[in-house]
Amino acid sequence: MQQHSELKGMTAKTLRALWRSRERIGAAFRRDPRNRATFLSLLQQPRGIVHELRRMNQYGILGRYLPAFRRIVGQMQHDLFHVYTVDQHILTVLRNLRRFTMPRVLARVSAVQPPDRRPRSPLAPVRRGDLPRHRKGRGGDHSQLGKVEARRFCREHGLSAEDTELVVFLVEHHLTMSSVAQKQDLSDPR
Repeated sequence: MQQHSELKGMTAKTLRALWRSRERIGAAFRRDPRNRATFLSLLQQPRGIVHELRRMNQYGILGRYLPAFRRIVGQMQHDLFHVYTVDQHILTVLRNLRRFTMPRVLARVSAVQPPDRRPRSPLAPVRRGDLPRHRKGRGGDHSQLGKVEARRFCREHGLSAEDTELVVFLVEHHLTMSSVAQKQDLSDPR
């Protein structure tokens, strides 16, 4: 549906077949290089990424493909900063990041970011990093646990060493970035 915008939905029969077939997505399915390539292809499309990830989440497909994601579906975050469940938080972050690829927003970002520091794609590292990141509610530092999960995801999906290191860095330091962005004076040179 992501690649064929003329499709407007699925019939009830198709939805039932999809729901019944989701159990087929197990370890062997996840190890299949064709399925990994298909999943990465979904993340690299010019449009519909978040919409399709939300659809996959709604029908239980995303959690079957990414077991780490399955464990956070519907999980509440008990603090004043999060208004979404963990799975919805991730999808909302991806939606907001997707907006950085829109020409009018990208023009503003490019104006303030030095050319030598511009990523190849504003969404590329986080598309790959945020989905495997969340390990909340499982004991331990979720940034460190997520770092391990992110490295595994990147390795299993054949990402380059450079992209893998970027994803792992972003996962490990996502709380630092959030803290700086929300709690510090960005005009303070220190």
